[in-house]
Amino acid sequence: MPGKISPEKIEDVRLASDIVDIISGYLSLQKKGKNYFGLCPFHKEKTPSFSVNPEQQIFHCFGCGAGGNVFTFIMRMEGLTFPESVRLLAKQAGIILPEEDQDVEQYREKEALFYVNNMAAGFYLDYLLKSPKAQKARDYLEKRGIEQEQFKTFSIGFAPDGWDSLLKYAEKNSIKPQVLERAGLVIKKNDGGFYDRFRGRITFAIHNISGQVVGFGARRIINDNSPKYINSPETDIYQKRYVLYGLFHARENIRKENKVVIVEGYTDYISLYRRGVQNVAATSGTSLTEDHARLLRRYTANAVILYDNDSAGAAAALRGAEILLENGLDVNICTLPQGQDPDEFARKNSETGIKNLLSGSISFLEFQLNKLNISKKIGSAAQQAEATRELLAVFAKINDPLKQSYMVASLADKLHIQEAILWEEIKKFERQNIRFKSGSEEKKQSNLFFTTKKGVAELGLLTSIFVNPDLIPKIVQNLDLNLISHTDIREFFQHLIQNNVDPVLFNPAKLLGTIQDPFITRSVSQLLSDQNSQQLYHSWKYAYECLISLQLSVVDDEIHHLRENIQNNQKNAREILEKIKNLKEHKKQIAAGHYIEQ
Repeated sequence: MPGKISPEKIEDVRLASDIVDIISGYLSLQKKGKNYFGLCPFHKEKTPSFSVNPEQQIFHCFGCGAGGNVFTFIMRMEGLTFPESVRLLAKQAGIILPEEDQDVEQYREKEALFYVNNMAAGFYLDYLLKSPKAQKARDYLEKRGIEQEQFKTFSIGFAPDGWDSLLKYAEKNSIKPQVLERAGLVIKKNDGGFYDRFRGRITFAIHNISGQVVGFGARRIINDNSPKYINSPETDIYQKRYVLYGLFHARENIRKENKVVIVEGYTDYISLYRRGVQNVAATSGTSLTEDHARLLRRYTANAVILYDNDSAGAAAALRGAEILLENGLDVNICTLPQGQDPDEFARKNSETGIKNLLSGSISFLEFQLNKLNISKKIGSAAQQAEATRELLAVFAKINDPLKQSYMVASLADKLHIQEAILWEEIKKFERQNIRFKSGSEEKKQSNLFFTTKKGVAELGLLTSIFVNPDLIPKIVQNLDLNLISHTDIREFFQHLIQNNVDPVLFNPAKLLGTIQDPFITRSVSQLLSDQNSQQLYHSWKYAYECLISLQLSVVDDEIHHLRENIQNNQKNAREILEKIKNLKEHKKQIAAGHYIEQ
């Protein structure tokens, strides 16, 4: 993993990444007065309430409360961590990161893999377009309705039917075979030589969400005993569970339509996209994963699964629907005419015909009821009960209580069963589900800190300085850094103290850029965007109360800890009670302001 990025580098990236320019790449902004406004990408609205302040380099939505700086925006839009957002913006700005020797090697390795994959995509495309030996591939694609001018659009190529065509091309470009092997483009022989992985196959370049080629899918064009498709192996830049084919091209249309159509194959995707259904993404070489679901959730909360109409397709649709539901998406399933796949249906129908089919999709609940024939009470009572439990096991994993309640109520109504009975079964499944702490749960834990007395005090001191830098000397003079729990806030105050920051030279945009916690950046940007709220945080009185509250919270924690120890340490109970008594006296002195210099 890359090391920590220095504050200096973060500041370089922030200065090179104008927030108006960056956000304009995601949504349309119009200038009104000093600020820019647009429709918020984080919630549905008709009237623009999303504001971008170019002077302070922050954004804030007055509708949903989202806010922060350029790093926060990229984190939310792309689902990245703070360091990842810095690195993405650094790449766009042409700033080399990371700066440490070991990280430079990792960075160069990934850049090398990106480079050779992009080179291979160009080589395969050029061969498909120009080589007489690729005529069979061109004929095959033409039969599938894909014309030559679309080869480049969809990054389609043809791997020559030879053992070392790509190897020789790479050698001419001074690229070593070991790099091609690490990219998954060639395979090492037992004798130490190498041979091309893709041979005599149509290639489909796979892009990551940033548009870089990370791997390939390759289809045979002759009927032999080889697999119909083979795919790049996983590499340092290509993990299948994180990548959806075509999402890079389709993501803006997905946002615009507020819906994603999910298919299984490369040609399914291409045929739908060509027909005008461009809010589409495809799995490639793997089933839908939780990471795929989280990736899609950045762009929409609505999904339609369009898989082949056979038993395998239905099973895949159900597995995918369950994963999407668990990760907060509303899911519909679209059934194709018998014997057709999405590619064939799209080629035989117009855009209107495809959209009419999609509009007839049904909810996951309806699909399950139809599939299991529960609604018609077919089968024995035991079979019906088992089928119902299968459905409730999925409901138990849905994290949205409101959505879960509606689905349970709907199921109870369709089955003529009391809701209470269904809830009893769901609770059983919930108790059985062992949930490991995920990144989102860690984020919730972080946000919970700011609901505590200590968290409110720490955040209050930080926001006081952003609103009124003149308070820096008084706050710093009275602040014990050892009392600060939150890492970002402690480092913020350490910076103020170590650099003896002058209130006149205080740079809000620069210092906000060093804070990684999105909850803090959102809180500060919201405050800086709201003139009315600033009056509270502008005064020394508020900062004084936060200092008192911070000191009291630490003593309260100590008292709580001592009380817990009494039960396990009866011999020293009297001594512990005496300590508690002294701490209570100490609290009175703190509350009276004895430890604050005015």
